[in-house]
Amino acid sequence: MSPRLHILGHPGLPLDLASHPEDSQLFNCWNFCQLAEYLGIDYAYYGLTGSFLPPGSHGIVVELGKPTCKWSFRNHWHLTYTKRLDEALKRHLNNDGAPEWLASIYGIAQCDLTAIPKGVPVFEPMLGYGTCWTHYRVFPSYAHQTFIYTRQPETRKDRFFDTVIPHFVNPDDYPMGVPEAEREGLLYLGRKAVDKGVDIARELADATAIPFQAVFHGAAGTEKVRLLGHARAVLMPTLYLEPFGYVAIEALLCGTPVIATDWGSFPEILQNGFNGFRCRTQAEFVQAIKACGHLDRTALRADAQRRFSIAAVAPLYRDYLSHVWQIHHEGGYYAPGALRFPNLADN
Repeated sequence: MSPRLHILGHPGLPLDLASHPEDSQLFNCWNFCQLAEYLGIDYAYYGLTGSFLPPGSHGIVVELGKPTCKWSFRNHWHLTYTKRLDEALKRHLNNDGAPEWLASIYGIAQCDLTAIPKGVPVFEPMLGYGTCWTHYRVFPSYAHQTFIYTRQPETRKDRFFDTVIPHFVNPDDYPMGVPEAEREGLLYLGRKAVDKGVDIARELADATAIPFQAVFHGAAGTEKVRLLGHARAVLMPTLYLEPFGYVAIEALLCGTPVIATDWGSFPEILQNGFNGFRCRTQAEFVQAIKACGHLDRTALRADAQRRFSIAAVAPLYRDYLSHVWQIHHEGGYYAPGALRFPNLADN
């Protein structure tokens, strides 16, 4: 009897990053499949027709058909999606006593399921959206955990069962960029939106007279890596409380410092003067842009590998899965084996 992970994926898009490179939730689904593969856990991905797993995967795709319309909360497609997902889970849940978990990656899209046995815990990994519904949650930053706890005070009854684990990527996909002398200028890579700080980024480029490139669409794969690896710095002056920010760790793995605002997840990712800068005024941003050329790009890449690679993060998820299973079956808060960090005493 082998443990099994059921990954409940994107309700609106098939798992196909080449066709949808800019959807962060789909990227989460892809990465979480890679994590299950890395941990050697049997898994099934429940996704739309046309979904496929990362190359070399040993998991399976459980197809849920094609959507009837664009998903929105409890519209026709949500109801149909829930029915199809319930039927699929009835066919694929083992119910043989071995540990099983349901990973709800798209949150409330899966909140109406009825086919989940009491003995199977459901958790929300990589929780970067605005609401939650399960009793077990993995936040990508303490900033976002605080946001959700404040927004949904009812979470107080099961906050003891949550944890914070950062997002991750495969560092093999993000090689070191070009030497400092070959760096081309400043880069903004993200949505064309005021709340992402794109206007601030343009102002900073004008204020420093440094070449600037803003890329809103189509950057994926080798082209994305080329952009990140050739930039002097990546600008992320996000105005809202960023739950995490994949671009930050992708840039760091390419040896490129990040210059961001001083709130949201960035205080947990960026150390001033080491791998980037966190700023609150134009003067601070300008100073940071001038100083980023003096940072040790090799050291900041090594630090990103240590903190945000799949090899670094996978053990944290492995221990959390065990933690959740113990809580769910051995007495909740008082479960004797419920340890998120079982080897902490050995350090």
